[in-house]
Amino acid sequence: MKLQEVFTGEMIARIADHLENSGVKGKPLKELTGNIAFEIASMIDDVAGLEFDGVEANPYLTFLTGEEYDELIHTGGNSTCHEMVYGILNTMFNGN
Repeated sequence: MKLQEVFTGEMIARIADHLENSGVKGKPLKELTGNIAFEIASMIDDVAGLEFDGVEANPYLTFLTGEEYDELIHTGGNSTCHEMVYGILNTMFNGN
């Protein structure tokens, strides 16, 4: 679960950085960051129903670790990054 938190937090921070560099500030920055991060996290967590031209895509989030990135870690079941987005977002934006 900690790896998913790290991944989700980093995703949110990078989205916010790009939006801020494009001139988005204040409340719109938080709202857009949250909306984009939630959408991407839902896709990664396989709760968004990905399909194009009749072909379904079902992502499966795993992480590499170990001295030579030789261990594959999966937390069991679907990932839950989308459930973490708004908690992490509120922490990053100091509860605003």
